[in-house]
Amino acid sequence: MFLALRDFKAINSHFGHDAGDTVLIEVAHRLRQAARDGDTVARYGGDEFVVLADNYGSADAHNAALWMQSRIHLPILLGDQTVRMHAGVGIAWAQCGTAPADTLRAARGFAS
Repeated sequence: MFLALRDFKAINSHFGHDAGDTVLIEVAHRLRQAARDGDTVARYGGDEFVVLADNYGSADAHNAALWMQSRIHLPILLGDQTVRMHAGVGIAWAQCGTAPADTLRAARGFAS
């Protein structure tokens, strides 16, 4: 799964880069909590995250993506204000012989 935060630049612009860092840390924490044991959660760069998971069927992957989106959307406290983040999610399956970069590119394309 590839998750791209929506309107993250507005957080940095409005609240500052320290607040943006706080949001990224909180989103990473929420994704780790939402993922299953054995799944890998990683920040890909900027406002993008990747979740690597085995043994998901399409319905399971869809449900997991919805769950992760709902966790990201919970309020995040920044000082005396609250923000809510949204994320686009793309899902792609690695196939035998497919380069990892191609699988990532496919998932990223769906998250846009």
